[in-house]
Amino acid sequence: MALHFSEWHFISANGTSFQRMALHFSEWHFISANGTLFQRMALYFTEWHFITANGTSLSEWHFISANGTSFQRMALHFSQWHFISANGTSFKLMALHFSEWHFISANGTLFQRMALYFTEWHFISANGTSLQRMALHFSEWHFISPNGTSLQRMALHFSQWHFISANGTSFQRMALHFRALHFSEWHFISANGTSLSEWHFISANGTSFQRMALHFSEWHFI
Repeated sequence: MALHFSEWHFISANGTSFQRMALHFSEWHFISANGTLFQRMALYFTEWHFITANGTSLSEWHFISANGTSFQRMALHFSQWHFISANGTSFKLMALHFSEWHFISANGTLFQRMALYFTEWHFISANGTSLQRMALHFSEWHFISPNGTSLQRMALHFSQWHFISANGTSFQRMALHFRALHFSEWHFISANGTSLSEWHFISANGTSFQRMALHFSEWHFI
């Protein structure tokens, strides 16, 4: 979806706001499990309230295409989103807990958890194929392994990142001396202090388990 938002309000059943996210998207592609694009929508708004077609229940939402027809149905159950494919089958489930998202694999197991505020993001499946692209700015991020265990937690505190192991202890702390920190733009400095294009996250045993190519506001998860 091409989404141009400034704010997003998640409204509870009693009409109060239970989540508010500043979403600044440029484009969102929903990719099927086999890596092919099956749906793209262009939504142009500044603010959005989740209300169903009948105006009473908040559990479901219909996204309407440019010609006024519905082409996607999402179930909003406060803490959960069901992304439904074009043929009506579910291919991914996301749980929204205030500022956290749980990304669930096709078989229902947890493979990634994060708290996000968006600019641009590439989600890469376990076999290296792209399954989703979205824009993001984030404050805190939880990386969960395919078996549902935590493999990395990062707290973004302006100029520092704390890498927390699964048991909650710190296993690596890095002070990133940014050349520019302009709210939505970050320059990541590599370990040698020269290259800004790549960053290696190191696991507790000192081996690299993830490589991220950082191009200003774009992240590629490999």
